[in-house]
Amino acid sequence: MKTHAEQAYPNECCGLMLRSRSDQTAPLRLRKCTNAQDSYHRLDPVSFPRTARNAYFIDPKELLEIERERRSNDETIVAIYHSHCDAEAYFSEEDANRAKADGEPLFPMAAYVVISVRSGRATGLKVFRWRRDLGRFLSDCGEIDRA
Repeated sequence: MKTHAEQAYPNECCGLMLRSRSDQTAPLRLRKCTNAQDSYHRLDPVSFPRTARNAYFIDPKELLEIERERRSNDETIVAIYHSHCDAEAYFSEEDANRAKADGEPLFPMAAYVVISVRSGRATGLKVFRWRRDLGRFLSDCGEIDRA
């Protein structure tokens, strides 16, 4: 994730971490995604006012492809990650809104990882999880220093 975030800079990166459902000791699989934010911004700047510099969007076609991969590999989504460029690792209101549908998380068991990248170098990350009892996402382990 750190390398992906640094390579994508000055744009945000995005991707998933997957694991075998049947073998919880199997290594995680990183699935990099394309940040389609700029493409959607060009097509519809009203609905997508931000650029890939400060937002990410995984194309629904790519999500469908990932879902097919996931099912054929019998995997579960462990984490969804993205980076923030020249900003802290925080779960913004937009991040929370995109992670939900009708007020419920799309992937309630997945962690959401936000990586801070400053001047092209990953400097830290935070992990957020859905707290059903509170109805919102909260950081569950605080910031992890990567300096």
